[in-house]
Amino acid sequence: MKKILYILPLLLLWGCTADLLEVEPIGEIHIDIFEVQNTVVSDGDEFFINFESNGEYVLSLVDEFTNITYTNEKIEGKAGSNSLRIYTRALPKGSYNFLVKDNRDNIIKQTTIKL
Repeated sequence: MKKILYILPLLLLWGCTADLLEVEPIGEIHIDIFEVQNTVVSDGDEFFINFESNGEYVLSLVDEFTNITYTNEKIEGKAGSNSLRIYTRALPKGSYNFLVKDNRDNIIKQTTIKL
């Protein structure tokens, strides 16, 4: 009888422990920021841009309503997905056109972002 009294609490404890579920990590999804209509971004957010070929590109942020250009950043893009970070702390809240231009100043991609 004493053996059952010792085993019973162990069985109850074992039965009450949480099951450990192993969740397999899902691979990262790299969605091009230009594949969506509107994007809300915060300071330090990471985003992805897909380029057709290697080369120098200019990233521009232009106020949607006043057409004031806040930045023209040159980057060396590689063919495929490129990971970039956006820092917006110095910009006023609002709606901006985010443009990618080639080395001849032609707009090759454009989307609207909200800060």
